[in-house]
Amino acid sequence: MPDSFYIEPVQPVLRHFVEDFRNIVARDGGTAALMPNLRSATERLLLDPSWIDETFRKPVPGTTATWAVYRSQDPDLCIFTMVVPPAGATKVHNHLTSGWVGLVQGAQIERKYARRDDGSRPGYAKLELISADPIRLGELTPLEHPHHDIHQVLTASAEASVSLHVLCNDPWQRGVAVL
Repeated sequence: MPDSFYIEPVQPVLRHFVEDFRNIVARDGGTAALMPNLRSATERLLLDPSWIDETFRKPVPGTTATWAVYRSQDPDLCIFTMVVPPAGATKVHNHLTSGWVGLVQGAQIERKYARRDDGSRPGYAKLELISADPIRLGELTPLEHPHHDIHQVLTASAEASVSLHVLCNDPWQRGVAVL
């Protein structure tokens, strides 16, 4: 079984990013330097859009589309695009991990929430909206589990919004918690 799954053909910028990511995690995992150093690497990926073709920018009418670009078998890294149609929004959710989200196309508003209950009721969360911020092209926003990763994304442009997600786990293997 392969140790990872890439989109094909694999663009050099994407392969280089995955190598950088692994080196950063090996060096800085569990330290305060991890997120800032992952940010720098993710910014470089965001600045060179040669890794993302039209396949990974396609909206699916009436729903949010998620297109996997890279998945590690471990599951320590997952890279995907999320495409939200015009006037569309995701459900409020978290990713159960830390990572970075960067805007590739369109415009978004990110609503961030804080959990105000103890988490003891399955399928229920008492949430408080703490911010609603515009996200512009090329901008990165952090996901910091467990206290700063509950959010909702709304498209604020006439075209679909496309965001790059670089997560320190694989939501298809661990599961994304929709609150």
